[in-house]
Amino acid sequence: MAERQKYYWLKLKRDFFKRHDMRIVEGMQNGKDYVLFYLKMLVESIDHNGKLRFNETIPYNEQMLSVITNTNIDIVRSAMKLFIELQMIEVLDDATIYMIEVQKLTGTETIWAEKKRLYRGKENAKRTLSLPCPTVVRQEKELEKEIELEKKSTGTKRFKAPCLDEVKSYCTERKNHVDADKFIDYYTANGWKVGKNPMKDWKAAIRTWEKNSISSGKKNNFQSYDQGETGEEQIYTGPDLLKEAREKRNA
Repeated sequence: MAERQKYYWLKLKRDFFKRHDMRIVEGMQNGKDYVLFYLKMLVESIDHNGKLRFNETIPYNEQMLSVITNTNIDIVRSAMKLFIELQMIEVLDDATIYMIEVQKLTGTETIWAEKKRLYRGKENAKRTLSLPCPTVVRQEKELEKEIELEKKSTGTKRFKAPCLDEVKSYCTERKNHVDADKFIDYYTANGWKVGKNPMKDWKAAIRTWEKNSISSGKKNNFQSYDQGETGEEQIYTGPDLLKEAREKRNA
C-alpha cells in the first residue's frame, strides 16, 4: 500500500529571533542575508529529517546551495562557516549537511488528516455559533414551564394585565364614563379575576362597566361584572366594592 502523501511545516517559536545565536548572526554584516539563507536550508531539509544532499551519491557543495536557495555564493561561504562555528549545522563525514534544530521545529500531517481536522474545526464552529447562551436557555425553559402550568390550571391563554394608560386610552376611544383608576384598583386587588375565574379579556370588562354605567344613569359609578356557572354576566354595583378592593390591595 502506497504511503499517504504528507506535507511539512516549520514551527518557529515566538522568541526564535531573540535567541542569542540568531541575534549574533543577524547583528553581523550581511546578517539578515545569513538568517534568510538559514531558514531556506531548514525548509529544504524538513522532509529529509534535517539532512541536505543532492542525492545519495552527490552531496551539496557551496555553489549548489547558492543555486537552490537563490543566495549569493559569497554569502553562502561565510554563512556556512559561521553556522558550523555556532553549532547551528553540522557537516557529516559523507559531506551531508545536517540541520541540528530541524527535529524540534518540524511539524507533519497527512493530507487526509488535514481534511479531517479542518472539517472538525468547521463543525465545532457551527455548533458553538448555534448554541444560545445557557442563561437564556434556562430563562426560556422556566417561562415555558410557567406558561404550561398556567394553561393547565386555568385552561386559558396567558393573560396580560393592562396598565392605567391602556385602560384610559380604551375608555377615551369608546367615549364612556368608566373610571380607569377605579377599574385598575378593583381588578388589581382581586388578582384580575372574574368571580373565581381568571379574566380573559379586560376590554370586555370595560364594556360591561360601560353598559352598567349607561343603564344606571350614573357617571363614574363603581361597577364590576362576574360570570355565574351558566356563563351569563352578573353585574354588581355599589360603593362598598371599591372600599373592599382597596382594603385587599393594601393588606
